[in-house]
Amino acid sequence: MAIHGIFYIALHVSNLAASKQFYVETLGWRLETEEPGVAGLWVGDGYVVLLANAPDSPGPRPGGMHVAVQVEDIAQEHARLREHGVAVSELVSQPWGERNFRFTDPDGYQWAYGEIASASR
Repeated sequence: MAIHGIFYIALHVSNLAASKQFYVETLGWRLETEEPGVAGLWVGDGYVVLLANAPDSPGPRPGGMHVAVQVEDIAQEHARLREHGVAVSELVSQPWGERNFRFTDPDGYQWAYGEIASASR
């Protein structure tokens, strides 16, 4: 298993415009990605994704987050965690060039393992 480190941190926010203004204008982080409901920011070598939550969203609430860990072989990690009895989501190829899957720890914290899809390298 080859883990490279934290891929990005995703913050679920209640007001994307206000959050973007805070992180970009107040903290000075660099805006990289801007899509409907999503803003991606560089903070040094790290990456933070702001995700707008709809009021009726069944997902994490504002103030919650998930951490994405970058791995070398996403399919192998997906299979390995399944073999260990972890309830993993399906392996998904995202439109931004990432392949990932999600799972939760025993306390309900959401994690994602991902890799940059080979076509994006």
